[in-house]
Amino acid sequence: MHSFRHFLLFSSLGLCACGSSQSPPSRSAMIEAIKHLPDQATKADEPLYKREYQSPDAYPVPDLVPYAGPRKPIKNIILMIGDGMGPAQVTGGLLANHGRLFMQQAQATGFSITQNQYGKITDSAASATAMATGHKTYNAAIGVDSLGHEFRSIMWDAREHGKSTGMVVACELTDATPACFAVTHPNRNDQEAIAAKYLSAPIDFMYAGGLRYFTQRQDHADLLPQWRQKGYQVVTKPSDIATITGPKAVALLAENGPPAVAERTAAYINQGVDKALEVLSKNKNGFFLMIEGSQIDDAGHFNNATQNVQEVLDFDQQVGKAFRFAAANGETLVIVTADHETGGYSIVGGSSASGKIAANFATNKHSAVMVPVFAYGVGSELFTGMYENTEIYYRIKKALGWNTVENN
Repeated sequence: MHSFRHFLLFSSLGLCACGSSQSPPSRSAMIEAIKHLPDQATKADEPLYKREYQSPDAYPVPDLVPYAGPRKPIKNIILMIGDGMGPAQVTGGLLANHGRLFMQQAQATGFSITQNQYGKITDSAASATAMATGHKTYNAAIGVDSLGHEFRSIMWDAREHGKSTGMVVACELTDATPACFAVTHPNRNDQEAIAAKYLSAPIDFMYAGGLRYFTQRQDHADLLPQWRQKGYQVVTKPSDIATITGPKAVALLAENGPPAVAERTAAYINQGVDKALEVLSKNKNGFFLMIEGSQIDDAGHFNNATQNVQEVLDFDQQVGKAFRFAAANGETLVIVTADHETGGYSIVGGSSASGKIAANFATNKHSAVMVPVFAYGVGSELFTGMYENTEIYYRIKKALGWNTVENN
């Protein structure tokens, strides 16, 4: 799963279990370690894939035909989070796909301000907590604040309104972003503890990696049978996805995080989004689905321009799928945004005619750059402007006509 360059990185960070029977470090552990490395200046002999990318073929982006019938109440919410996706990441994808992205067809655009409760650069946990609960918090917090107050996710509201809920992510299920929509915990790095809390989470459909935190635990517990006892279908192989028939399902398809897009192929996220829309749509009351393009962030931490573009384009194709779904039924609101920007990424050369881009990175960490918001479908007009990331939570609730009093 991991390339040779990742092996060298593990060794330099003291994470490599060389010569032992230990499992390799998880994707999330590796990313956390990278955040503590000093930034390095770009080297002239750096491999081209880290600085440049040229798309072999552009995927088609046909014009969407918006729903033109009578206005309907919102039934479904699809919240899509490009982890680490700032404006420059979107620009890189746009140029690489020869000047066309599905994100361009949003009916409303805005900017989200991502700083944490102390006004500092956020991590994924603090930002996802803001979007899932309407509360700013400290970095590493999963749905809690520095005083220990717990805040319930908007997924609980969806459940109480009779909706099905789901998450499709390209990371471990226990990673920061999905965890903030499912559980509360003071430290994002306690992944086995977070895994155990998923057994009482308000999520019906889960599609991710991170199997090891449920089956290879320090307490020797296997949590999968407990899910089955609760009526969930549980699958651990991509070939078994087709057997899922109902909204209550858990698909854990990698021991750690799924591999990067070049290895996992677009089929990974395609399968997950397709199956989520299929089974969640069976609920006459609608659904709330969170989709994360998790590894745009990884590419920023690795300062890898090629992976960055590939992950953005993989994510954008799912945006197109969500926009088409909303255009067809007129009762779905899609919000596309990010938790933060990663890498201090900038496009220093590029051509939509050739599909080639050249990029620089200022850091291997997150930055303070605002992130875009793209909305499509009924209620999209609420997402224009420049606002704090907590507003994602409150504007979704306003669009649905739910109580927007502060979540306590």
